[in-house]
Amino acid sequence: MKKDKFVILAILIAFFGFLLRLWQLGNVPLSLHWDEPSWGYNAYSILKTGRDEYGNFMPLIFKAFGDYKSAIYVYLTVPAVAIFGLNEFAVRFPAALFGAISVFLSFFVVKEIFKEFRGSQLVALLSTAILTTSPWHFHYSRGAWENNVLLVLILTAILLFLKAGKKKVYLFYLSALFFGLCFYVYNSAKLLTPLIILGLLLFFKQVKKMKPKTVLVSVTILAFLVLPVFKFTFWGGAGGRLKIMSVFSYPRSAEESGEMAREAGTIPQSLEFRVFHGSFNYYVRGILGRYLNHFSGRFLFFEGDWSNHRHSVPNAGVLNHLTILFLPLGAYFLINRKIKKQAFLWYWLIISPLPAALTRDVVQATRSYFLVFPMAVITAFGIYFAFQLVKKLPFVFKWGTIFLFGFGWLFSFTFYLDQFFVHAPIAYSEDWLYGYKEAVSFIEEKMDDYDQIVFTQKHGQPYIYYLFYTAYDPKKYQAQARLIEHPEGDVGRVERIDKIEFREIYWPEDRFIKNSLFVGGPYELPIKDIVKGQSNLLKEIDYLNGEIAFRVVETVK
Repeated sequence: MKKDKFVILAILIAFFGFLLRLWQLGNVPLSLHWDEPSWGYNAYSILKTGRDEYGNFMPLIFKAFGDYKSAIYVYLTVPAVAIFGLNEFAVRFPAALFGAISVFLSFFVVKEIFKEFRGSQLVALLSTAILTTSPWHFHYSRGAWENNVLLVLILTAILLFLKAGKKKVYLFYLSALFFGLCFYVYNSAKLLTPLIILGLLLFFKQVKKMKPKTVLVSVTILAFLVLPVFKFTFWGGAGGRLKIMSVFSYPRSAEESGEMAREAGTIPQSLEFRVFHGSFNYYVRGILGRYLNHFSGRFLFFEGDWSNHRHSVPNAGVLNHLTILFLPLGAYFLINRKIKKQAFLWYWLIISPLPAALTRDVVQATRSYFLVFPMAVITAFGIYFAFQLVKKLPFVFKWGTIFLFGFGWLFSFTFYLDQFFVHAPIAYSEDWLYGYKEAVSFIEEKMDDYDQIVFTQKHGQPYIYYLFYTAYDPKKYQAQARLIEHPEGDVGRVERIDKIEFREIYWPEDRFIKNSLFVGGPYELPIKDIVKGQSNLLKEIDYLNGEIAFRVVETVK
């Protein structure tokens, strides 16, 4: 019965987390980042036609802007769009749902990993509560990110692997199936998933229970799913995008190398320069710097992802502030008590930032997201250890201390929620590309009044917002869809839909085009050059901080 109580509590915690993640889901974040309308419109296109925006039938890889998105999130969004319509809530619903599922699954995974520890159920329950109130986990349950879908697949695959045995061989096959599906969710899985599998083989004895036939079937299932993804990644269309994101695509410039060589009184080709300043040294320092940034106090507790405001909120890190106390306590407890199977937890902690460290960004909360699980579990051990110490105190001091730390944890999470719901929409509205919805709504209303409409490309991918917010007929778009590929393999652009042209505006020339509507930034449409009798300012769309996002200007007939 005691075990049932823990499961019931885990269900209640996960359900509370789900409700919290659904609250104002369509409104906060206040607008959609580029990928969200892309997921949504392709799901809508699949729902209506069985084909993506380019007319490809039920693809496993979605071309999108040329960044080649994996398929599972699109297909998960299809039923949400069917139920809720093509809107912000529907696009984000799978992330919120899988966020809650990952919280619930974490209970069973932690319990199974540490089943030989007598406090495993309490630690597992604490882990679910920590994930539910984790700023990192909450944030990535509120936007159309694939992270929690991948986390659910990884946790399910791990749980199946750990439960498998000679009498439950089929669980090995199911584990291989779920690990294979990981490769269809998110690009980081291509590095992280093989490392997780390696960790299971290194730190658990289940592999000894596998007969040669079991190994062969499991590997075949995994290979069958994985090989098409790797083929497309390295020999197909996604290779260019991978190259753009890789840290190895950004060597030290010739100018910088020359300057360093002059300072050292040598030449870049010399042995001395290659040893102390060569490419190996340059890349190792860069990768280690990026890697360690994800363990810094700045990232974890105080600022979060400072390189991209869409991945964080003002004045808060990715973890609850009290984690700064319980994380080291948990590490001490695990090591000092020699808790069995902790090696896998530390291994997971070590490998999680690698997908972020090997890319060009100095810090990246999305690609390093899978740190959230080991951090939560170690913190749970810290809270468990603290409780063991506190329960020896006299009654008043014991409950006073528990209340104090419980209040502190909830206060920190409430502070984060205040930053997320109140301050981030104002401070980061530009980063969240606010204004597209309002601009598209205005264009749709005025469409028939003009010979042509020019919509700026300055903020990137305006076409997908137009398709999304107008619920543009997928069959009609598929007939004219044409992506202009980026010459270096980065994301491309769409230049026209019907009478709408998507490009940067050059007002010294464009203002002479008659009977046209222009939607652009304040620098593209300077107010001093909007001359009465030649052009008229119809509307200004402001970011929530008061700065101008778009101006809408018409030229006369």
